[in-house]
Amino acid sequence: MKSLNIIRTYCSLFFILLLSVSCSKEELPKEPIIDLGGESWKKMEIDEYIYSQFVKPYNMEIKYKWNPYEVNFYRTLVPPIEGNVIPVLNTLTNLWLKPYEKTGGKNFFRRFPISKVVLVGSPEYQENGAMVVGTAQGGSKINLYDINNFSTKYKQLIVSLMGTVHHEYAHIFHQSIRYPEAWGKISAHLYTETWFNTTDEVAKTQGFVSAYAKSSDKEDFAETIAYLLVLGQETFDQMIRENIFAEKTFRAKEKIIVQYYKEVLNIDFRKLQAEVKSSMDKQVTN
Repeated sequence: MKSLNIIRTYCSLFFILLLSVSCSKEELPKEPIIDLGGESWKKMEIDEYIYSQFVKPYNMEIKYKWNPYEVNFYRTLVPPIEGNVIPVLNTLTNLWLKPYEKTGGKNFFRRFPISKVVLVGSPEYQENGAMVVGTAQGGSKINLYDINNFSTKYKQLIVSLMGTVHHEYAHIFHQSIRYPEAWGKISAHLYTETWFNTTDEVAKTQGFVSAYAKSSDKEDFAETIAYLLVLGQETFDQMIRENIFAEKTFRAKEKIIVQYYKEVLNIDFRKLQAEVKSSMDKQVTN
């Protein structure tokens, strides 16, 4: 028994010595770690713009400098071109922030805040070939991809960017306050993980604004909101006329969205649509 205690004592001393060696200062990383205070840079025009237009009024962090911890580490992605950052942020201000403030009040983004927007230069591709252009995380963070292809000269690029922004912000809403249960029942039998095997044209005949809306009820919710806001009511009504057999489905979804905005967000959805359209008309040059 005594010899066993001696062995235990020696083993304990060995592990203590091993632990002290493995935790020695010489083993700590010598290079500064991103986002832990090791990095520093001189503030540029972009940084001053972000502080005055986003940090100060909204307490919203805009990250455009490359940080691998903010995105999917297992995908090949690149940082945004700096020349595209301010045009993108100006577009977000005019077609997203201001319309919501005008219809929901100056404190709207305090009720439903976005703490961080991360800009990524390239899109993210999934294994099935689908292209990710935006994600919403934790009810307060939005990642926007494909920034390097943005230009204010072309309407389609503005529509694509703002469709992503309004889609992801809609996710922030339902992550905080879920949409009515009735929403998920409207097209429950048509949601599928293989939505990418359906074309947009076929999806519209089934009561979806896009094929991606078929992937789940929450994506359907976000896609329909983005469509109604960015492409507008006239385009939505025209789509219904072209897919008349799906009219009942489209109108049921539209009704729930209008009610959700009124009862949950205290926003007149029609006024929000008008504000986005007015800003879009001023923004678009081609």
